[in-house]
Amino acid sequence: MSLIAALADTLYSEEIARARGMGPGDKLLEGPRLFERACRLMAEGIRHQHPELDDAGVRALLVARLFRLRTLERR
Repeated sequence: MSLIAALADTLYSEEIARARGMGPGDKLLEGPRLFERACRLMAEGIRHQHPELDDAGVRALLVARLFRLRTLERR
């Protein structure tokens, strides 16, 4: 097993343990937190791909991509 695979397995195991230790309220809030984090990461990727865009342009492209994902998931 490679070092990266071993590290990924360890991180995954830690995430599982953390999730099992959460109360119901924390689990409920984790979904929006994860979505917000994913949106921040997507926005950073858009900024990297399109440095010419201002914040409004980044937000517009992010929303367009999210709608595209929704469309693909409904198929």
